[in-house]
Amino acid sequence: MKKLLYLVIPVAIGISVLSSCKSGANSTSKNDSVAMPYKATYSSSWVMSDSVKYVQAVLQSLKDWEDNKVSNGPAYFADTVAFNLWNGAKYNLKRDSLLKVFQKFRDSLSSVKIEVAAWDNLHSTDKNQDWVGTWYKETDTYKIGKVDSAFYHDENLIKNGKIVYVMDQRRVLPKAKK
Repeated sequence: MKKLLYLVIPVAIGISVLSSCKSGANSTSKNDSVAMPYKATYSSSWVMSDSVKYVQAVLQSLKDWEDNKVSNGPAYFADTVAFNLWNGAKYNLKRDSLLKVFQKFRDSLSSVKIEVAAWDNLHSTDKNQDWVGTWYKETDTYKIGKVDSAFYHDENLIKNGKIVYVMDQRRVLPKAKK
């Protein structure tokens, strides 16, 4: 039951955010009579994007990671990609160099299992930018036998149909009770 809550709570939050975006509500609307205690530093003006190809590209990148097909990266990554990992590592590399980094890590794994909980497809109207967010559980089995599972939330910035920036966040899942 607790495992289900770790998936349901982030999804419920995402759905509530999406619902407010879908109805056109945002916190900076001139018609909004509610004073917010904070001003968004990036954007508070979001609508649902109508390009399902952006979601497909991001989900395919996850599927190719799972299936150890990192070499398919040119289909969805831009020529240069900024990638901020959950552990603080930051990459700003040409696509081919980034894919080599990915492949080196993927080669240390014997298998990857990804269970996608949800995604969103948003357009920032004031920034004119498209973002795809994903929530998923990933279970990595290392070649040395270690198994590691965590829940991830990635935000992917899309430009000209390609992923140019990924912000990766990770939450460790609690150990199963025996």
